Amino acid sequence: METEFSPDNKKNVLRLALFIGELMLVNGAETYRVEDTILRICKSRNYCHINVFTSPTVIIISDYRFDGYSFMRTIKNRSIDLNKISLLNSFSREFVSNKDLSVQDAIKELKKIVHKTSYSHLVVSFSTGIGSAAFAALLEGNNLPTFISTFITSIVAVMIYNKIMKVSAIPAFSSFIASIFIATIGAVLSQIGVLSTPALLIVGSIMPLLPGVSFIKGLRDLIAGDLISGVARAFDAGVTAISIACGVGVILDILLRLGGKL
Repeated sequence: METEFSPDNKKNVLRLALFIGELMLVNGAETYRVEDTILRICKSRNYCHINVFTSPTVIIISDYRFDGYSFMRTIKNRSIDLNKISLLNSFSREFVSNKDLSVQDAIKELKKIVHKTSYSHLVVSFSTGIGSAAFAALLEGNNLPTFISTFITSIVAVMIYNKIMKVSAIPAFSSFIASIFIATIGAVLSQIGVLSTPALLIVGSIMPLLPGVSFIKGLRDLIAGDLISGVARAFDAGVTAISIACGVGVILDILLRLGGKL
């Protein structure tokens, strides 16, 4: 049985801290939140000389004073899942307050959180369509053809984005392809007379693709003093936004060159 300050126990606590930090970062948590959670977990088991370095693509945990144990995990894919972040925050508070909770049991709980789903795909798709169509309606696209076409187009665009992400794992490329699809649908429907202009459908349908949350989290990291993470997040969001603009711009440019009207 491991004693509280045995090397094996310390390694297990650091691995647990690294695991929860990875899960938080993968699901879109801010840098300061990840680092604070890792340090609290380590301090709850009386390991107080821990350094943490976190960026959007890597987490490094090390003991800078005694044995020099270091653990690193690279992050390949990131998304936004506020429900899982909330569950991870609740778990970390429980682990810190419950000294009897073992590392092995804690890891089992974390694995359960990994496989939890907040909503079904049907609910997510329906909410995506309603949100996009409602946004188009706010911009004077308050007619039935625009509402229905934006509703359907936004859902299919997100499905395309997710499919491409499974293949390439490059958000900018996936956003580029999805925005090309959106602009193409808008251009075709406007040319056959279903819509008076493709602009409202395009603006409404690209809303689920826009990296607004990532950009705000980047600003939050910059304000908190996490310069590397802040710049990386903001730059990543900017590249994604530019790729969306390029995808839409390519199709609209082709439309104009072919004699179509916006």
